[in-house]
Amino acid sequence: MKKAARSPLRSPGSRRSSAQRWTFVRQHVRVTNRHRRQLHDYCSLVTDTPPAIALLVDADNAALDSLDEVLAALTKHGQVQIRRAYGNWFKTALRSWDAELNRRGFRAIQQSDPVKGKNATDLALVIDAVDLHHTVAPEIFALVSSDSDYTPLAHYLRERGVKVLGFGRPTTAPSFQAACTTFTAIHGNGASTPSSTAGTAKQKTATNPQPTLTEMLAGAIAKNADKQGWARVSAVANHLRQHYGQTSRDHGKATWTKVLKALPGYEFRNEGTTSVSVRVKPGS
Repeated sequence: MKKAARSPLRSPGSRRSSAQRWTFVRQHVRVTNRHRRQLHDYCSLVTDTPPAIALLVDADNAALDSLDEVLAALTKHGQVQIRRAYGNWFKTALRSWDAELNRRGFRAIQQSDPVKGKNATDLALVIDAVDLHHTVAPEIFALVSSDSDYTPLAHYLRERGVKVLGFGRPTTAPSFQAACTTFTAIHGNGASTPSSTAGTAKQKTATNPQPTLTEMLAGAIAKNADKQGWARVSAVANHLRQHYGQTSRDHGKATWTKVLKALPGYEFRNEGTTSVSVRVKPGS
């Protein structure tokens, strides 16, 4: 016959008194309760930790002066643990970003243009986002861009239970706005218009409409003009990107030179070179 299992309250070759057994039980209960409290404290700590946010900025399609606005908006969602901005920092239009990114704690990710006139910033950002999702696994992704090419990325993250916060110009394609959990229209002047996109792709009307293209161009040229009124088109493009988040693609052209040439009232010099300049025609 099998021997009966030895009671855990008895040691081999000895009998414990009732007082000893109760002492053992009380000690065991104290240890168990201590472990339970430690587990509770750990769970509370995990629960109280704000959600981790990965902030990814497409510098080719974002305004530099909108970063503070984005960071302020993210404080109510969690803690921004990852801050990265992507672009070709050798471009004239992005040279002013370096110091500002350092001041705000961003990592500047360099992405050179594989072909002249074609950048790969969006691909670099998408690859990093997918990698971060599978490694660091932040609960929230904040995508700062007005480029609808990020729509598949937003869908990919949301389908895997990740909250996606989009930030871009009011004119951002409705497809990207709808793909984000929440999209906030940023104007680069401290004003923002958040909108939930859970059930609709309807674009909100901007509360602070931007100036017209003619007004923006006039201001950009005047700001960067020399004594004769000439301003480099690259400087004009940089001004429009920084202050209004505008790119030539928003107006159906590959370059700002082509946008300007399609409008009346401008003249050019050094065309066909990197130092092409523009000014308002006298008398216009």
